[in-house]
Amino acid sequence: MTKPKAPLSFSLAIATAVGPLGWEAAAKITRRATRTVRHWAESDRRGTPTLDQAIALDRAYIEAGGDFPPILASYARQLDVTLAATRACRDALADDIAAVSIETADAVSTALMVMKPGATPTAVHHAIAETEEASVRVTRLLGRLRSFLPGNGAGADNAGVRA
Repeated sequence: MTKPKAPLSFSLAIATAVGPLGWEAAAKITRRATRTVRHWAESDRRGTPTLDQAIALDRAYIEAGGDFPPILASYARQLDVTLAATRACRDALADDIAAVSIETADAVSTALMVMKPGATPTAVHHAIAETEEASVRVTRLLGRLRSFLPGNGAGADNAGVRA
């Protein structure tokens, strides 16, 4: 009976790498017992190969005709999944910084127009509206920046720093 394996799991990647090699050959490559290698390929077991063993399995898989290193690919996908929130928060921060830059530039530009002789009340209202929009964007940026502090929402993980 074949046990189901999680899609991003090392167990599936190991089973993929071992596929064309066979269990005995994989055991020789990793210098472990066949049973140990089989356990690595089971989702409900805790063990995993060392980095050197994983590299050896990926290499043997490619040398046997495989077109990608399955264990490396699994690691990369798992890392991408764990970094998704960090990337999204950084992207949102960049968007907020850009919005503040645009809105404050508009606010400053319209406020400068109020200084010109003959400025109308409409020009003043326009400057006020632009300044209020800039204020809203700055407030949003402050909230986003605070979310990068440990204990505030996403915390240090969003800044790419693990506590």
